[in-house]
Amino acid sequence: MPETAPSISPLGKTPGLISNPAQGPAPSQASGNERAPAPNRAPSQAPSAAKNPVLAVKNLSCAIDGVEILHDISISVDKGDFVSILGPNGAGKSTFLKCLLRLHDRAVLTGSIEVDGMSISRYGQKSLARVISYVPQAGGWIPPFSVIDFARLSRFPYASAVSGLTEADDLAVSKALELTGLESLSRRLLKTLSGGERQKAYLAAALAQETPIMLLDEPAASLDPRHAAELASLLRRLNTEKGLTMLMVTHDLNHPLRAGGLALVLKSGRRRYFGPVEGLEGEVLERAFEHGFLYLDHPSGGGRVIISQ
Repeated sequence: MPETAPSISPLGKTPGLISNPAQGPAPSQASGNERAPAPNRAPSQAPSAAKNPVLAVKNLSCAIDGVEILHDISISVDKGDFVSILGPNGAGKSTFLKCLLRLHDRAVLTGSIEVDGMSISRYGQKSLARVISYVPQAGGWIPPFSVIDFARLSRFPYASAVSGLTEADDLAVSKALELTGLESLSRRLLKTLSGGERQKAYLAAALAQETPIMLLDEPAASLDPRHAAELASLLRRLNTEKGLTMLMVTHDLNHPLRAGGLALVLKSGRRRYFGPVEGLEGEVLERAFEHGFLYLDHPSGGGRVIISQ
């Protein structure tokens, strides 16, 4: 049985807490946990009919220091889904991910978040870390560790108070470095790496954590085109071949079209769309960003592209 998180109160007015659902669905193209219907052409990933989603967010609202950041967000994510999270600056995208990770100490949350059918308030820190991993943005403070030591730290959910790293830990770290192509850089300090290499190191640490769900916050931000393409290809391979469930914040409007799967569009803390990525064309993006876009066929036959007007 998962250990109880000592920082979570059973009442609904304490920071970091999930309590009673807010009233009514937020304005969007689909209410509650329902996904928006697919457009006429075949979707790249049809909504699943699974009755037990790996992640269920119902009527989630979040206020920090009295300011509401998220309002009445509901989504249902099934095993193996790839969800791109889009929206203008200040829409609440990063805050949404942090709510799923219980990283907001000052946040007052209402609604519910369930992982594998159980409220996250019932998960201890280690239990939650065995289920959800997180890849942060590459900017900001750089941990003072080598690539391999940083990946080893991600094995803490499986560690005991009396034992060091086990053979299973070493194997998980080795596989993660191999998947991300970082074996030759494993002894390098994170601060000596390029932005693209460091982002791969963060991804390797998340992979070594061996969780079924991975959250990523703008993993391709500030990367050059080659590194961004390599990272996108790796993420898609992990999703399709390894079956990882992924939720990724991105400002690249074309990434969802290339990756396929589902899209969540936020604006001003409210859900504006949740459904197949093919449904993004037209009013969904234009209303969210208050800006016009062109939707064209890629000249090399590589699907559709979105261009800002």
